[in-house]
Amino acid sequence: MPEDKTKKSLKYSIYDGISFAVMDGMTASFLTPFAIALNASVNMIAALTYVPQLLGAVFQLFTSKLVEILKDRRNILVASSFMHAVLWIPLLIIPYATPGQKYLLIVYVSLQTILVQLMQPIGNSLLGDLVPKYERGRFFGLRNKAVGATSFISALAAGLTLNFFSPKHPFLGFTILFVIAFLARALSGAFKSMIQDPLPNPEPAEKFSLVDFVKRMDKTNYGHFVIYIVLFKFATYLAAPFFAVYMLKNLGFTYLQFTIIIAAELIASFIAMGIWGRLIDERGTKFVLYTSGMLTPLIPFLWLFSSNFYYLILVELFAGLAWAGFNLSSSNFIFDVVKPENRVRCISYYKFFEGIAIVIGAAFGGVIISHVPSWVLLNGILVVFMISGILRFAISAALLPTLKEARLIEVNVEHSFFKRYLTIRPSEGLVFEVIGKYKKIKEKVREAGKYLKFDKKKLVESNENKEYSRRLVKFIDKNISPRKEQHDLTDMHEIERITEEIEKGKR
Repeated sequence: MPEDKTKKSLKYSIYDGISFAVMDGMTASFLTPFAIALNASVNMIAALTYVPQLLGAVFQLFTSKLVEILKDRRNILVASSFMHAVLWIPLLIIPYATPGQKYLLIVYVSLQTILVQLMQPIGNSLLGDLVPKYERGRFFGLRNKAVGATSFISALAAGLTLNFFSPKHPFLGFTILFVIAFLARALSGAFKSMIQDPLPNPEPAEKFSLVDFVKRMDKTNYGHFVIYIVLFKFATYLAAPFFAVYMLKNLGFTYLQFTIIIAAELIASFIAMGIWGRLIDERGTKFVLYTSGMLTPLIPFLWLFSSNFYYLILVELFAGLAWAGFNLSSSNFIFDVVKPENRVRCISYYKFFEGIAIVIGAAFGGVIISHVPSWVLLNGILVVFMISGILRFAISAALLPTLKEARLIEVNVEHSFFKRYLTIRPSEGLVFEVIGKYKKIKEKVREAGKYLKFDKKKLVESNENKEYSRRLVKFIDKNISPRKEQHDLTDMHEIERITEEIEKGKR
């Protein structure tokens, strides 16, 4: 696809993300308060998390088949976005038309979740094809910063709206939020329609069943990643649905206090996203995943020490920092390790198991809270927080070391002509990378030839990937661009020899 169309599509994808963030900021953190306003029980609030996730997880399995039938990923995303938008209308009617039928809240949220879960693998696959490989950390860091800033403003506006209207009109504030959510989601669909779907990958997608995927999980890097995330999400969702309940019911926080605590996490996430993105590009995805994977288990423990409002703001600032790294690195890991032609299928299977983990975690968390014996000094929700923290730490400590880096790692050889020349990409082999540092390109190329003493013809003939070798030789002979160029070399011995020649030239 032409570069100008790619740039426009990426720009519209950011606008799409911002529009989605308006909807998400207005509603994601306030569906539980909405259920509380409807006098929902703790078990129903848990069900509001696990029932939609269960149905969404099941429908994930049909995503790859849907893409095979309809072909155009963009059209699927646009149609799903508009259907998602429409579902906010019956949701806002519940308090006025059917206040006693609280289960309808679960029904409508489930339908929304099904649509979102169908869109996630398709949207991730499309963006993965659009964003250049070695700019993903930067791009998604930038996109997530824009989304995070919008989510923060939207959540703050939502909290202020609820705080203003709730004393006299308990549901009017929620009605306003859901109307805005409808409009923002519709706008998101409009921006999706402006994103170009790249041409299908020439490589045919591998067709493997869910059973085949499970059988190979312990043998592949991606399989180890899925196992880790699934178990980690189970541990996380033991507690996740009940933070809002704890703040609004147990601590008696107002909607404004509740919103400020949420906003603290969003602010920290917004600030940290760009930093994590740069670290991913410089140090690798696993480094960031490992670091954030060891930080996030601390979050539920921190909630045990104090219920002071200002203390909890600090806790959520830390939570935003940790989760920003975890979410960004986990999504990038998928792009790094999965072949483009298999992304939809692999992501849908991954999301299926993730959804099941969330279902079991939320349901189990609700059961624990309901059955904490009276002699336990801690509140039932705090007991769940503690168990969640212990499990998160144990899972990260046990499984993170099993993951292998699947992203660019740069090696700086510090030669006067080269800024860096060799990179290691474990999933694809080694990459010869040349970055020019001088204006007089041709003169410096001739100088560089003194340090690259190899038989060009022999290099091309001996290398299995002759096309890349020819490109490399032509590149060195003719020109070195001021911007980064990458050329794959599959002959590791030849690269080692080139490395030695450059090192000799330095001495």
